[in-house]
Amino acid sequence: MKSVYYACLLILIFTASAETHAVTDAKKQGDESKACPDCPELISIPGKKFAIGKFAVTFDEWDACVAGGGCGGYQPSDNGWGRGNRPVINVSWNDAQAYIQWLSRKTGKTYRLPSEEEWKIATRAGTATTYYWGNDAGQNNANCDGCGSNWDNRKTAPVGSFKPNAFGLYDMMGNVWQWTDDCWKGNCTKRLFCGGSWNHRPQDMSTTACNWFDTAKRMRYLGFRLATTLP
Repeated sequence: MKSVYYACLLILIFTASAETHAVTDAKKQGDESKACPDCPELISIPGKKFAIGKFAVTFDEWDACVAGGGCGGYQPSDNGWGRGNRPVINVSWNDAQAYIQWLSRKTGKTYRLPSEEEWKIATRAGTATTYYWGNDAGQNNANCDGCGSNWDNRKTAPVGSFKPNAFGLYDMMGNVWQWTDDCWKGNCTKRLFCGGSWNHRPQDMSTTACNWFDTAKRMRYLGFRLATTLP
């Protein structure tokens, strides 16, 4: 009877050890973290010292900021397309900073926008092709003017409507342009944004096609996703 008991105990120990190793291995591939129920989810980039939003910041997440007394009370228009889990639009670089400040205070964590280089590393996800799914825009890989999706050149799609890249990040190309933290040619009244959008051409989604706006500019095709520095 004792031998059966010890055999079962060994099996339990082995199983627990295997599960621990599985969790550890999964973490090596990219940790996912969410500081609160209505906070954006971030994924750590393998081999890098930063994490970036799994999705662009959504209207739900922005509206939580407003409800919590942050974001200057600003309620951006959704252009009649719906709020919820669609990416927040009509937000400037300055607006993004207001959200970041509120979320950082709320959670005790330090958030920011990704740099242009971080955004490119996260977007490529180890690929060297024009798009993270290949050299051709193809059909229904993203939301742009000519991407073959249900939303092309009409409106934003809910976040996560397309397949993620190899890092598990969604909508890094298309849907909405994304603000970065980088200044334009040293002029920090202008900031770079990347990724293309629902009403721009497929070639505008390329990682070489970043552009700039004044920090106060708000557009119906422009949003943002968060980043944070890892220890």
